[in-house]
Amino acid sequence: MQRLRNCQFIIDIEMIENISGANQVFEIIFTTTDKEVYKFIFTHVWDMRCSIENASIDRFCEFRKNTPVGTVDNGVYIVENSEYIKYFDSEASGTLPAEDLTHYILCDRIDTVVDILVCEDHRWGMPRLMPCNEVEGVITHAASNGYNCFPHDITEA
Repeated sequence: MQRLRNCQFIIDIEMIENISGANQVFEIIFTTTDKEVYKFIFTHVWDMRCSIENASIDRFCEFRKNTPVGTVDNGVYIVENSEYIKYFDSEASGTLPAEDLTHYILCDRIDTVVDILVCEDHRWGMPRLMPCNEVEGVITHAASNGYNCFPHDITEA
C-alpha cells in the first residue's frame, strides 16, 4: 500500500509557479505560504507527470489512511511502495534499474500535483532546494509575478 513520508524538505507550498527542464534535469519554482519563492532542482529525472488535484482524489484518500498524522497536503514527500515506480519498471522493460528510483510528490494549495521519479544512485546526488533570490543570476521575485526566473544578463537581439 502506498504511503507518504516526509523527505529532507519540510516546506509548505502555496503555489507551483513553473515547471521546466529537459535531459533529466527539471526545476520547479514555487511560492510558500509565507510568500517566499524557491526552486527545486531535480537531476536524473527518469519520469515525471503533472496533474490537477481532481485527477488524484482517490489516491490522496488512500494516502491519508496510511500516512502519519501531521503530514499536510501541500508540500514535498516521498511515496513509499509507489505504484508509479512499479508502472515505470513495467514500461521500461528492464532497460533502467527501478530499484534506484525514488518517487517524489509535490502538491500545492491550489490544485497542482507533480510526481517525479528520480534515480538516486549514490553517485548522482539528491534534489536541491534553493531560494530564488540566492540562485546565481536570477531575478528574485520573477516567479511570484507569473514569469519564469531568468538571467540578469539577457541582451537584446
